[in-house]
This record gives sequence, C-alpha cells and structure tokens, in this order.
Amino acid sequence: MACIEFRILLAIPLAGLCAASASGAELYKWVDPQGKVQYTDRLPAEAVNRGNVEMSKQGVARKVTEPTLTPDQRRAMEERIAREREAEKAVLDRQHQENALLSSYTSESDIEVARRRNLAIVGAAILSAEARIKALQRRAAALEREKLFYEKKPFPEKLKRELAGVESEIPKQYALISQKNEDALAVNERYDAQRQKFVEIKGRMTNEAQSPQSSRIARRP
Repeated sequence: MACIEFRILLAIPLAGLCAASASGAELYKWVDPQGKVQYTDRLPAEAVNRGNVEMSKQGVARKVTEPTLTPDQRRAMEERIAREREAEKAVLDRQHQENALLSSYTSESDIEVARRRNLAIVGAAILSAEARIKALQRRAAALEREKLFYEKKPFPEKLKRELAGVESEIPKQYALISQKNEDALAVNERYDAQRQKFVEIKGRMTNEAQSPQSSRIARRP
C-alpha cells in the first residue's frame, strides 16, 4: 500500500510539468532599472516600457518588444533615418548621373565633339545678333537722314515710331550677345566637368578591373 501511495505522489509533479509544457507557458526576459537581466513567467508593469523578449520554456525567442522611446530618442532616431535616406539618395543620384554619362559618351573625344557642337549653336546666335545690330544701325541712320527732310514740318508718326523701335531694339541685341557669351562660358564649364568626371569614372573602373579581388573572381570557375 505504501508503495502505491509513493507512486501516486511521484506522478503528480510530473503531470504538472507535462501540462505546463503542453500549455506553452511564456517566459519573459527583460532588464531591470539596475541593468540586471531578469527572467519571469509574468511581465511586471515596470518592464512594459523597458522592452522584453517573450520566450518559450525551451528558451526560444518568440517575440521581441523594443523599449518605448522618449521624445528625444524618437527625434534622434527620425533624424538618423532621414540622414541615412539622404545618403542613400545621394548614392543613387550619383550612380544615375554616372550611368547617364557613360551611356552618352564612349571616349573623351565624344565629349569634345559635343562641346564644339553646343558652342557652335551659341556662336551662331551671337553672329545673328551682331548682324541684326548692323542692320538696325543702318536703318536708324537712314531714318535720321530722312528726318532731315522734315525740318520745317512734323516728322511722320509712322517713321517716328519706327525710329524709336529701332533704337530700343539695338540695346536688346547687345544684351542678347552678353547673355550668349555667358552661355558659352557655362557650356565650357559643363563639358569640363563632364570630361573630368568621365576620366574619374573610367580610371576607377580600370582600377577595379585590375584589383587582385577582381582577378580572383575572374579566374573562379
């Protein structure tokens, strides 16, 4: 009889252990205010905002809850994320610009051809403005001579308006020439920058192709 009672008492904790394992009761891992790691089967109120790891009885992490951030921490995190995004965008923009440059030109001579073509367009506009100024000056001189015939009578309104228009147009053409000269400087600066960038990219590509790591990758079967 005593032997039977002993077996019954021994079976009770074993049954409880099996029930706890079957129910999958959680274990929480958290850090207290003193910085010590704690393990509890129930999460105390003081640990809710400190972050915790929900674990199984076998010690497998099921869910990780990050600690609640203070306003300063949240602001710092948002600023860090914004900086990282800006850095990523800058890298992507640079890659896009480099790819566009390499797709537009195959050599430095291609860049020089494009430079001369754009400078020729600007130069043609300057020549056209200069020719226009000469024509306007000739017309203004002709109108001034014609005006002499009207010393003793009013100068016709039509000719007066034409002379005023010619005289106002000449400064506009000079301003156009000044602007086109600035455009020519901008064209040279743009193509100088493109040429420098092209040489830099090609040099970097050559160095990468000749690096020992690239050679090992190329020889890999």
